[in-house]
Amino acid sequence: MDSIFEYINQLPNLIGIFILMLSSFIIGYFSGWWLQKGKSRAFINKLKGQVNAAKHQQKVNDIETIFTEIEPKIVEVVKKTQKEIVKPEEVLEKTRSNFVTYTKDKPKLDYDTIGVAHSFERDDLTKIEGIGPYIEEKLNEIDIYTYEQISKLTTSDIRALTEIIDFFPGRIERDNWVGQAKSFIAY
Repeated sequence: MDSIFEYINQLPNLIGIFILMLSSFIIGYFSGWWLQKGKSRAFINKLKGQVNAAKHQQKVNDIETIFTEIEPKIVEVVKKTQKEIVKPEEVLEKTRSNFVTYTKDKPKLDYDTIGVAHSFERDDLTKIEGIGPYIEEKLNEIDIYTYEQISKLTTSDIRALTEIIDFFPGRIERDNWVGQAKSFIAY
């Protein structure tokens, strides 16, 4: 009887060992199955890639065959179209002649209203806000040297001046060159 009681007392230990062994078996089985599935999937993908590459190579060979058959026709069409194409030199000549014959009337300042000044009467026009050394040089090139001339500019003169010196449209009015010039004359 003692052996039966001993066996019954050890039964929970045996059941625990059995459960551990069963769980180890199940984990090992499913891990092996998952790894094998991954290997077979990789192998299948490799085989698919080889099959697709073989099909692609066959298509390439077919395209090369087709191209060698069509190439003489392509060359013939290209030669015909080259005869019809205008040479770049001809286009350039036409463009140059059109550009040269195109003329635009440059606006002219009304020196009767703004007056005439000479370089020896020159004022420092850079004191006017918006006129830097470069713009002063351009103004001097068109014989504008003094504050008095700038103070007498009319709206049409300002438009003409803007175009002549390639200045920003509306900038002369915004900077109020006329008003600033008048204030310099007053001093």
